[in-house]
Amino acid sequence: MTLADDPVALVKQANDIVDVIGEYINLTRKGRTYKGLCPFHDDHNPSLDVDPARQRFRCWACGKFGDVITFVQEYERLDFRGALELLARRARIPLPSRSSDNSLKLQLFDIMKWAEEQYHSHLKHAREAERARQYLRQRGIQDKTVDDFVLGFAPPDRDWLVRKARAKGYPLDLLEQLGLVAANREKGSWYDRFRDRVIFPIRDVKGRTVAFGGRILPDSPSANEAPKYYNSTDTPLFSKSEHLFGLDRARDAIHDKGFLAIVEGYTDVLMAHQLGVLHVAATLGTALNSRHLRLLRRYAPRVVLVFDADAGGRRGVDQALELFFSHEIDLHIACLPEGLDPCDFLLKQGAQAFEQMLQQAEDALDCKLKQVWQPERLTTLEQKRQAVEGILQVLAAAPPLVGQSVALRRELFIGRLAARTGIREEALWSWLADAWRRRTRPSAQKTAAAVSRRPAPRLEKELIALLLVEPDRIAEARQLIQPDDLSHPGLRRVLQELYALYDRGETVTTDSVRTRLADRPALADALLRLEALAQAHPRRGEWWQQVHDAWVERKTRPHRQDIKERLGAVPASGPVPVELLRRLQNLARGKSSVASRRDVQPTSGNDPSSAGPLPDKESADGETG
Repeated sequence: MTLADDPVALVKQANDIVDVIGEYINLTRKGRTYKGLCPFHDDHNPSLDVDPARQRFRCWACGKFGDVITFVQEYERLDFRGALELLARRARIPLPSRSSDNSLKLQLFDIMKWAEEQYHSHLKHAREAERARQYLRQRGIQDKTVDDFVLGFAPPDRDWLVRKARAKGYPLDLLEQLGLVAANREKGSWYDRFRDRVIFPIRDVKGRTVAFGGRILPDSPSANEAPKYYNSTDTPLFSKSEHLFGLDRARDAIHDKGFLAIVEGYTDVLMAHQLGVLHVAATLGTALNSRHLRLLRRYAPRVVLVFDADAGGRRGVDQALELFFSHEIDLHIACLPEGLDPCDFLLKQGAQAFEQMLQQAEDALDCKLKQVWQPERLTTLEQKRQAVEGILQVLAAAPPLVGQSVALRRELFIGRLAARTGIREEALWSWLADAWRRRTRPSAQKTAAAVSRRPAPRLEKELIALLLVEPDRIAEARQLIQPDDLSHPGLRRVLQELYALYDRGETVTTDSVRTRLADRPALADALLRLEALAQAHPRRGEWWQQVHDAWVERKTRPHRQDIKERLGAVPASGPVPVELLRRLQNLARGKSSVASRRDVQPTSGNDPSSAGPLPDKESADGETG
């Protein structure tokens, strides 16, 4: 197989890892390698090591490791294919077309772009859209903002978009998948989901339209019956619990300001950007959640949540604190003056006042303490007890097992709460421990299983490591070992992919397996560690024989046990079970052969088991375990 036949290898050869990583961070040559500040954790001393000879990077502080594709995956938050495409474009290398699933996804993106154009054109030019244009003017939204965000209008007609899609030749079932239309199965007809609404395109971080939000016009006949705002349902392109309105346009400003402000409405974002406050995005009818934070950690070290000064805002603070004590991200709270939403505040007091409010946002902990612990209002011991328990209940809602920095944050808060209330820290910790026990007792076993990291058996890791670097041994391995023989779900999946590539006559490489693990990025990255450890082993032939024999012993062990049990059941006065003894003797010879080679061991420095626990699909987050 030539380099031209392997697009992954071709892309990697054309993208030197030092050059690529050097475009993201500053690198300094130190001997044979390059050093830089790791972008994947709060690094103050250069911990990232980039090796041009091996084309690998490693952070000695946080443990990130991989090749140039892995780095781009992590930095840009892309899957394997997305990172490969980005690097291919960088090197101007054409890639083979995607699979049918990916081709369908590209078609869905095309339909969303087309629908956006239809809505936008109707808003700009249709006479019946004057009501929508007037509404936007009343809200202070200028024409340039309408064009920048490609706002649109869906007319009241029941099947306006349906008719346009049919004329264009788009299958209506694809529009149904995207939440644009729906079918009336009884009547055999189709209808538009967005009607008589101003349309707000929702984009992913790459700027691709993935969904729409619709605001019904105040004078619509349906205004009193239909919801004011209506978002696309979850689709193959969109999940409202993972996307933020305006994040694609806020990304560059986040780097300049050092934080992202989160508001609640489309017009809040529009007005902020219109007035030059660009580091603003909005949730889509849901509170900020864990999936949002996993996305935001990539782009923003700090998040400022902007809340109204009402009961909803207080609930928002509590939800924010639960996230604060569950994730390594810095959350601050900015509370608006009573009676104003962000759009109104911006119109009345201007961008400078809004920026100042964001800069003065309070630490989420201080905000909660100020809300709850007001001694002048807490006149009885019972009131004080309820206030303290209210604060601790927020802490108890977050899991007890967290990362080191989050645990430190929790300890600092307990100390601050003790100082503010006069209650001993020991008493606060005792209450918190009791609350956690009450929460976890009904499902203690399930919780323990979810948070544990189950390491892969050493023998299984050694098998995969060897097959990655010596794929010629796959035929021999397959005669002995089937995927179901592996207990670790992640490694079982890898072995299935190795065998599938071999069966199709394709060249087996670590990258070809990683390409097939797009749904398991952490597992794909773990293979690089096993590959590197196996490549460094000085006596792989002997190591393979040891691993092979260990598998023979593992597979024959149940048979030996079964024969021994059957021999034990034979009466002393009965006939000698010659056949059973012969079978046991043959199995024993195989075992002795294995034992005779126990002096052949992997060198400790190159032991694949030192790669740590591999990702396990049955773990809590489906990626690491």
